[in-house]
Amino acid sequence: MNILYYKSREGNFGDDLNPWLWSKLFEKQLQNQDDNYFLGIGSILHSGNMDLKNIINQKKIVFGTGIRPSHTHEKFNIDKTWDIKFLRGPLSSSRLGNKHEFISDAAYAIRQLESFPDLKNIDKKYEISLMPYFHSMKYFNWEKIASKLGYNLISPYSEKGVEHTLREIAASKYLICEAMHGAILADIMRVPWHRFVLTTPYTEGERVSDFKWNDWMLSVDVPESDVSFIPFYQKTILHEPIKKISGNILATRFLVKRYTRGRLLKSLDDVSSFSLSSDIMLQKIDDRIHEKVHEFRSFY
Repeated sequence: MNILYYKSREGNFGDDLNPWLWSKLFEKQLQNQDDNYFLGIGSILHSGNMDLKNIINQKKIVFGTGIRPSHTHEKFNIDKTWDIKFLRGPLSSSRLGNKHEFISDAAYAIRQLESFPDLKNIDKKYEISLMPYFHSMKYFNWEKIASKLGYNLISPYSEKGVEHTLREIAASKYLICEAMHGAILADIMRVPWHRFVLTTPYTEGERVSDFKWNDWMLSVDVPESDVSFIPFYQKTILHEPIKKISGNILATRFLVKRYTRGRLLKSLDDVSSFSLSSDIMLQKIDDRIHEKVHEFRSFY
């Protein structure tokens, strides 16, 4: 069986959880020599996903995957080659006609590992940790930003491995994050989290980012949370001249790093509210995913 997920050249913690988690939870099933594909963590259900178009005739097992909204009106087709165990959240389910069950993000399956208590119950080393979105890393010196704020920086690249990143999250009393799976794993580890928005409206698309976050948050019964919005692009004095010269073809908004960095520091320093799903909701998710794990192991 093959694991299908998005692979970033730099590395991305959320996506890279896939081979780490599923090889532990479904070791025997993944060793089966067949052409089936397993879809777990990520927003990879969309009509523009070429990886899916290349396996159109193969069986595809969905285990907590999310829909990625598209600007096109091309319908995402579910046929007999799909076995949808559960989806990430109610928005993903709605996009597929509410015909398939949702539980929550597939990453919650990490709580089914025998080793999970050892990951979760490590000593707290950091008061507040900071985790940007992986596409935001190239724009600023995050080490300096975290140091100035007195926060611990957790890299979304997971250069030291997924388990190291998990332990860094678990060792934090609070997490401020732009990376959605930073917040998800914090929730899983019972670490209160706060979302900030910087580059995702531009690097991922505002519609895509908010859809993903809301899909997950609704699944854990956190319909609202405070968000720190940091303006990433600002109009400059050259806005109108360039607009006129280019015939409005060239982009007329530019990143002013110095200004944005100042706003970023102030916004992250002012964070005072954090979110966390309830223990009751988490137990419900645990119970339902436990059933799905047993079902998958029994059938495959």
